[in-house]
Amino acid sequence: MPTRSDAVALLEEWVVSPALRRHMYAVEAAVRHYAQLMGEDEDIWGLAGLLHDLDWEKHPDEHPRIGVARLRELGYPKEVVHAIEAHAYPDRTDVVPESQLDRVLYGCDELSGLVYACCLVRRNGIDDLKPRFVARKMKEKAFARGVHRDAVQRGIDLIGLRRTKHIKNVIEGLRTVADVLEVRGVDQARRRGEYSDKSFWKSIKEFVAKIARGGVKTGKGVVYRALVLYYCLQDDDTPAWAKTIIVGALAYFVSFVDAVPDIFPGVGHIDDLAVLAGAFALVLVSIKPEHRQAAKEKTREWFGDGDDSPAE
Repeated sequence: MPTRSDAVALLEEWVVSPALRRHMYAVEAAVRHYAQLMGEDEDIWGLAGLLHDLDWEKHPDEHPRIGVARLRELGYPKEVVHAIEAHAYPDRTDVVPESQLDRVLYGCDELSGLVYACCLVRRNGIDDLKPRFVARKMKEKAFARGVHRDAVQRGIDLIGLRRTKHIKNVIEGLRTVADVLEVRGVDQARRRGEYSDKSFWKSIKEFVAKIARGGVKTGKGVVYRALVLYYCLQDDDTPAWAKTIIVGALAYFVSFVDAVPDIFPGVGHIDDLAVLAGAFALVLVSIKPEHRQAAKEKTREWFGDGDDSPAE
C-alpha cells in the first residue's frame, strides 16, 4: 500500500496551488481526527482526506474521475478510492457515500473550508475558535461564498452528529496541523504585519545600539526578556496560546523601539517595560532552561561577560 510520503509526493506533483494544498492537508487532518475518535485506521483514512481533490487543479471538469483512475493504477486501497468518488456525489458522480469513511470524508470536505475561512477573519485564528462562531458564519451567505452550505449540511446529516459536535471535531482536527495551515494567532499577527523574525532582530539590534549611545545598560533586562521570549516562540513545543501572547509582546517591543529615538540615563524605567514582563510571567511555564541560556549568551555577546541578567 502506498505510504503517506508517497501520497504527499503525488499531491505535490499534481497540485501547484498553495491554497488547494492547504485545503487537502486540512481535510486530511479532520478525517484523521475522526479515525482516531472512531478507532479506525488513521493512515488509510488520512490518504482519502489528503488526496480527495488530487485532480481538481489539472482536470476540474473531470474531477474526480482522472484522479481516481490514477490512484487505482498506483494501488491505493479500494476504500480510499471509493470514498474519493463518493465525496463528489451527487454533482459529479453517482457513487453514494455508504461506508463510515465515505461519510466522514464527505462531512469534513466543505466544512474544513468553512473552518479555515473563519480562522482567517479572527485575531487569534484557530487558537480559541469555538463551534458557535463557525455556525454563525455558516448562516451568513456573503461569508466564504465558495463553501457550499447545502454540502456542509448534507455532510452533517451523513455523519449523524449534532452540528456543533461535528464542527468541534473538525476544528480539533485542523488544530493538529495549524502550523502547516498558518491559522494560528501567531500567523494572524504576521499577516497583520505586527511581527516578524526579521523585524524583531532589526529592532533589538537598534535597541542595543541606542543603549550603547546612551552610555548605560538600563535596557539590558528588556533585551534579555525579549530574547527569552523570542527563543521560546521558535520552539515547536511551545503551545499556540503561549505563542500568541509572545507575538503580541514582541510586536509591542518592535513598535516601542521604533518610537524611542535614543536611550539616556534617567529617561524612564526601561527595565520595567510592562508588556514584556507581563508576557514573560504569563508564559513562564513554557520557558525552558535552554531558552534562558540562549538569551544569556546573546546578551553577553552584546553587553560583555558580566552575568547580571534580571531575576525572574
